[in-house]
Amino acid sequence: MLLTSLLRTNPRPAPSEPLHAGGYVTDGRRLFRVVSQFATVGDHVFASLEDCSTLEVQAYAPGELCAMGLRPIRSAS
Repeated sequence: MLLTSLLRTNPRPAPSEPLHAGGYVTDGRRLFRVVSQFATVGDHVFASLEDCSTLEVQAYAPGELCAMGLRPIRSAS
């Protein structure tokens, strides 16, 4: 499985690394593509992630992202 091989080849980076549009993150079970970095709409701040299994895009508040324990996936160079 692609996610399993990516997790094996990429060490767990510091959780303080920011989300970058077009990048990939994982919670250890699912793979997400970052559709948009943090944006502010009215009083709400969110980032949009696409679940790579379902292709569903959802907006997440900073607290939700923190609770998910996301970490970036780095490309093998």
